[in-house]
Amino acid sequence: MKTAFKAALAAALSLLLIRWIHPPGPAALPLAALLFSVLQRTFIRAGGTGDLRAFQRLFFACLILSVYTAVLILITPFLADYLVMDLVLFIGLFIFGFMTARTPGFSFWAIVTILSTSTLVGLNAQVPVASSTIIDSVLGLITGLAIATVIGRVIWPLLPQRLLRDDLVEFLDQLKAFSNRKLPMKRILTRLALLPIEALQALQSAKRIPLPGFTGEQQRQFELLLRALSSFAAHRTALARRRIELPAKLDALVHSELERLEIEFDQMTDAFADCFRKGDCRREFPTVRGALDGLRLRADQIRGERVLATESLDAPIELLEVISRCQRIGDTLEECARLIKSLSIHRYWGDYAL
Repeated sequence: MKTAFKAALAAALSLLLIRWIHPPGPAALPLAALLFSVLQRTFIRAGGTGDLRAFQRLFFACLILSVYTAVLILITPFLADYLVMDLVLFIGLFIFGFMTARTPGFSFWAIVTILSTSTLVGLNAQVPVASSTIIDSVLGLITGLAIATVIGRVIWPLLPQRLLRDDLVEFLDQLKAFSNRKLPMKRILTRLALLPIEALQALQSAKRIPLPGFTGEQQRQFELLLRALSSFAAHRTALARRRIELPAKLDALVHSELERLEIEFDQMTDAFADCFRKGDCRREFPTVRGALDGLRLRADQIRGERVLATESLDAPIELLEVISRCQRIGDTLEECARLIKSLSIHRYWGDYAL
């Protein structure tokens, strides 16, 4: 949705500038603004850095395009020969393809190269081309790039730390959805499998930028947290399936204790999600130890009263499996709480550096 708004705003602003102040290169300006607003947005999930350092990229692009303009002015008379034109295009595109063969998606520099090549071809060098035409074409490209950069970095920035935050919050919300039996479990399980991968990719993107306070130790803690949350999701999924398969008679014996545990599981995940939304982990989190102790006491009571003496051997095994799952979930949640409290996200969770 944000990408669509960015593209619409970039296109509208480009057309407004063309109608109002008549900038140079009106043919290249809206195309450049639209492409730079849209095509590089989604590839942050493949390890890109999003809109971080957008103004630095703009500065270096302006320098490179200035040199490119000077080179075009010098070689354009020779491009009237089709053989020279084809040779220049072959060499340039071969070098570009060789250097970006392993780069996923359309990177910033890939878009610059493609638009620069289209500018070269669009000059129609078979007829004399004035230097002012070349300069205007490149200036239109730079103006479109500047519009997309300002909109993307100032108005709707896409940042690795925000993508990481959104993935973690959605992951915890999907975990809480286990409590609602009316929701499609297949869709929830699919999102729970994908979100940790997306979060890890966003973390890898954030590692490439020296964010203030985002130290190597913080990166390691985040990686451990993502593994712990994935383990929590696996145990929670297994517990949900076990409860569905558990005979009604056995479920009735520990129903109130399991329901209390479900409530406390949700309370802890809510606290984790609230921490990531607000960008501050300096707090005490709820605990599930009381509910786990209650479940263990109930299990001891069932064993002491020999409630399952007349049942088959599978009955106590199934009940113990459920209790063991609950214990593992509780231990994993306590580990997640410890890891989250060790994070200093109040220092780098927001947009604090260009």
